[in-house]
Amino acid sequence: MEKTVQSPKPHSSKGHVFAHSMWRTGSTALARCFLSSDDYLVFYEPFHETCGSPKRIKLTRQNQSKQTQELRHPTWTGGYFDTYLLTDPLTGKPLWRLFDRSSTLSTPYRTRPNPRALAYLEACKRVADDQGKRAFFGFCRSGRHLQGMPLGADGSGFYLYRDPHSQFRSYGWPQNEYFLPCTLIQLLSAKATRQVVLDLLPNAISRVALFAFLMRRPGFERQIALGRTLAKQLTPRTAYQMFYLSHCTTLHSARQAGLPCLTMNDLIDRRAEIEPQYGVDLSPLRRNTPVHDDADRYDAWESELRDRFGPQIPALNPPNHTKA
Repeated sequence: MEKTVQSPKPHSSKGHVFAHSMWRTGSTALARCFLSSDDYLVFYEPFHETCGSPKRIKLTRQNQSKQTQELRHPTWTGGYFDTYLLTDPLTGKPLWRLFDRSSTLSTPYRTRPNPRALAYLEACKRVADDQGKRAFFGFCRSGRHLQGMPLGADGSGFYLYRDPHSQFRSYGWPQNEYFLPCTLIQLLSAKATRQVVLDLLPNAISRVALFAFLMRRPGFERQIALGRTLAKQLTPRTAYQMFYLSHCTTLHSARQAGLPCLTMNDLIDRRAEIEPQYGVDLSPLRRNTPVHDDADRYDAWESELRDRFGPQIPALNPPNHTKA
């Protein structure tokens, strides 16, 4: 049974909403609820690599039905990333031109986002304001940089998380070649987590060559190719431990930032309280059922990671456990 840590209530606000999360937590289903409201302009995964390319945005729209089926996403009105084709009223530039590419893989586990990323989010807010709407940011790679994203005087936010056993299984490793490879590159790109990842990688991998490659700041395609190469060499234990490092680090950062930390089940159980605060209908949401298969094995891998790296990564230590 999933255990929920007591957390503050989501702030009641009429301003913009920051819904932080990581992949496979129900974030798309939540964003779909806000998409159904005329009061919001939804910015889906604002740091997704697609947001910086009009060609990719249009291609994603064309292939959307396939992605919806593969990832078990709810039906989406329009394209996932169509809002990034809109024009910032201040600069006169489309949002995709203002997109910060470093926020996709390079900076998520740094506490300070690139100033360009913050300017880009401000431009998104202006687009929403210009339409007389509230911006809803549905993040799916919040990492540690959520600590450096100010909500603003009238903004509100929360962090959506999931039981780590279920979330990891939903990553679909090793068949899925996106979630874990991206996670590896994100963790390697931050000083706070880099050494742990290097210590967990197989000894045959050259640390010097790996670090030199990342310091050259390669583009997304080259980075994700490296992530896929690394992910294929992981054992189930190491793959889970890499994921769990990201899970605990992000949850810890959300708490450090004072964000309410909620599961999908919390949102459902607290509908009567949360719906009036945000003015959205949460009835389409469905409960997440924690996975108990291999629970002992996962727990053992978590304990091993905590015993080995807990002193240098406080996020791995209690009270950061998220399940019973």
